[in-house]
Amino acid sequence: MRRAKLLGLSAIAVLLGGCGLLESLGSNPVDSRLATVEVAPPSIEPTPTPTPPEYTTYDVIVYGDELSGVCAAIWAKKALGSDSKVVLVRPNASDALLGGLLTRGGLAYLDFDKTPRWYDQPYSQCFIEFLDKAEVVASCVHPVRGDRAIREMLAEAGVLLLSNAPLRPVVTEGRIEYAQVLGYNSRLKADSFIDATQNAELAVAAGMPYYRGYESQSPELATSTLATSIVPIVKGLTIEELRSIEAKIHNDFPLTEQIVDSIYAEEDPQTAGFWLSGFLQPLYQSYEDGYYFKSIAIGAAYHLDRGQPFSLEGFFWDKANVCELDDEMLSWNGFLFKYDVDSVMDIEEKGYQLTPEMVEEMAHVEEWLQRHTDNPNVESIFPPEVYVRHSISVRDVVDPLSGQEILDGGTLPEQSIGTFSYDFDFRGGVDGLSIPIPPLPQYNFGIEHGLAKNIDNLAVTGRSAGYEGIAVSVGRINTVNVYHGQALGVAAALAKNTGVSLNSIRSAEVRQTLETLTGRTTLIQGISIRDGVDYSQIR
Repeated sequence: MRRAKLLGLSAIAVLLGGCGLLESLGSNPVDSRLATVEVAPPSIEPTPTPTPPEYTTYDVIVYGDELSGVCAAIWAKKALGSDSKVVLVRPNASDALLGGLLTRGGLAYLDFDKTPRWYDQPYSQCFIEFLDKAEVVASCVHPVRGDRAIREMLAEAGVLLLSNAPLRPVVTEGRIEYAQVLGYNSRLKADSFIDATQNAELAVAAGMPYYRGYESQSPELATSTLATSIVPIVKGLTIEELRSIEAKIHNDFPLTEQIVDSIYAEEDPQTAGFWLSGFLQPLYQSYEDGYYFKSIAIGAAYHLDRGQPFSLEGFFWDKANVCELDDEMLSWNGFLFKYDVDSVMDIEEKGYQLTPEMVEEMAHVEEWLQRHTDNPNVESIFPPEVYVRHSISVRDVVDPLSGQEILDGGTLPEQSIGTFSYDFDFRGGVDGLSIPIPPLPQYNFGIEHGLAKNIDNLAVTGRSAGYEGIAVSVGRINTVNVYHGQALGVAAALAKNTGVSLNSIRSAEVRQTLETLTGRTTLIQGISIRDGVDYSQIR
């Protein structure tokens, strides 16, 4: 079995440079430092305890370089003004791609808001700026361009960047007094801390309790969560070849019969019907650069070839989103690995690295694609990190956002900063969850589900914020978290300017400030989707 091929910034630059994609990035993008970079604390080795620690004070510290954190830092700076000190801190090395899930995680295919005129709203302007600077053609973000865009955005805003700086918060009397930079005799202080890590790393270390998996929906679901994925770049494969593989399967009647039988052998009739819906539909072009498999044919044929049951347990080749980053270079989001919550949290603890079974299975995927294209040069290049959809949701926030609220159209208009719409996405299923899946929601949201109730100067943005019940199934979507991060940055600025705690700021104040900063008026559009259906099992 071949060794794992991991795609870091240098590797991406070499790989994509050979395909003419680097353009103006320069010959060595690793050496590019477009953002104002604050170097790591001066001590190379941990300083003995008796030496007084070095304190550095900021107005706002954002921990984690997901796009939601980037937008939190930038909009805190915008709202505070040029004399303020805002820093984006991350544990990652300085040469690691900025952008987290969208870059290091390889998640090229963007999940756009389905709310009418979302792009005109005050709360979406940081996301819009990113799309523009990352040169997104329609729906797909290129990892190197995403990194470059973030560096430019931070530099233009005047936000400092501190890499290779894992933090451990110290809480005194319900407030983060400072954060210790692990490995250095350095401590960082700020009026407000915003945790933008995927798994609420800073908040958990500060003592915030949390739900595991879907525990907030039902206690017995504390070990159950969504699937984890590898989103590789498949090199040497074209969209036309994908269409050809799928068409051969569709046109092979004995094979399609075997596939149908294999699905009915593992699933009840209703579930089998779900998987077989759209079976004969060809690869669909949803955007200029984005495609979607409506048919399970390719994945089911692979499982049949491998002698694997058609099951969401273990590895599952799902209907996929595919981004055409360049000719013969496709980003592929459809390879699912099912783990319990403990295993997912272990992946997070180990830096989102691929597991041995992932590497082994993806070698079989690569070989299968080579065989079905008659092209030995087809190659799967792994991103630096795997894509974890969900693990925990923090508790003890000012006002959690629940599935029941989303069914009703979300938070009250006067308590909202905006509206978001996307499907409840249970990718890979949640073991033990049995509920009617609601239709497309369109719900209002505020900042309160990210404000720590018992730690005055701490907020959390991202998939691990204060979602309850099934709310995380839509709340985990990156786009709404970018909106939320932008708003939390403004909230931190308001707290600083008015001399109050971060968790006392409310959405109405933030919305008004966003409108002032952007010159745009917010359109609140949440709607109830109950339509007489009994959703009493949903929390």
